[in-house]
Amino acid sequence: MIERPDPLWDPQQPGDETLAHLASLLGRYRHVPPPERVWSAGPPAVPRRRARRALLAAAVALAACLAGVAVWVPWRLHWEERRQWAVDADTGPASAALDVGTTLRTRAGESATVQVARIGRMEVLPGTRIRLLDTRGGHHRLELLEGRVRVRIWAPPGYFAIAAGTSETVDLGCEFEMSRNLQGEGTIHVTNGWIMHRVNGQETLVPAGSGLDFDATRSGIPLATMSSAAFRAAVRHLDLAMAEGGRPPGGEEAVVREATPADSFALLSLLTRYPALASGPVYSKLAALLDLPTDAQHREAWSRGSMHAMNLWWERIPRPPKAWWLNWRDAFPWTESANQKAAVSVTKRETP
Repeated sequence: MIERPDPLWDPQQPGDETLAHLASLLGRYRHVPPPERVWSAGPPAVPRRRARRALLAAAVALAACLAGVAVWVPWRLHWEERRQWAVDADTGPASAALDVGTTLRTRAGESATVQVARIGRMEVLPGTRIRLLDTRGGHHRLELLEGRVRVRIWAPPGYFAIAAGTSETVDLGCEFEMSRNLQGEGTIHVTNGWIMHRVNGQETLVPAGSGLDFDATRSGIPLATMSSAAFRAAVRHLDLAMAEGGRPPGGEEAVVREATPADSFALLSLLTRYPALASGPVYSKLAALLDLPTDAQHREAWSRGSMHAMNLWWERIPRPPKAWWLNWRDAFPWTESANQKAAVSVTKRETP
């Protein structure tokens, strides 16, 4: 079917005499809008006064938000000395509290969630004992006697730390998991940010994606989650031998042979803890992984323990502490994911 132009719908088409006569009679009633009201595809004009008012309102709203943050953040970080920490459980008492000097114990099959003042949250897993040592604004300390905890902290570096015998794990604005047995041996795994592990004057940085083994007297070398079993074994063997004053034959070669780009931080930690290794293949391997030229003068300075020489390479690694304030969602409790909680027992001033 072919459609023909219809002058009834298309005024440009010629019509018969009757239609033309009716169009001329009705033409006087045609609506013709004034030029200033003709439709345009451009945006409508906004009066200057209205635009100024909108800009002023936006500035006031921004100032109010900044003022709110300026009040909210100090309030989150402030905490009265020796004030209790809240403990949430699914069964038992509707609410519980952890006092300074008090030990919290979870039995087999039980877990609990502890609110770390107003700066974070700690999940206490089954078969765990923790004791709150001290708490006040800017300084929150507890002891992991045995078991396992998961911690997420929103605070500047050093506000929170966990003691484990003679060692201390200092939060640098992060999320980590820590375990310890009755013999004082334990592990730490960092999933976000950094921690500092201290024991007997030795300080070890652990970045996100790495773990650390420790015991009552020392900490191991941080190892990436992606490190191979062969690399882990080689590093542990070399670390223990160097700590005892030896330099095992083939130990450095085994580490270098198994190292991958993911192991750069472990190699850097090894060289920093034992500067004498800079005279061997570990230095050359790390230089290749970091795409740095080998320099005899720099290598010799590192071997002597020069902090300046070490810092030149440390600067090639993302530097701690993490910008904790970027995790602003952690400051608001309603954004935190719910944790599974169960019954707990709290024992007053229990000794380890």
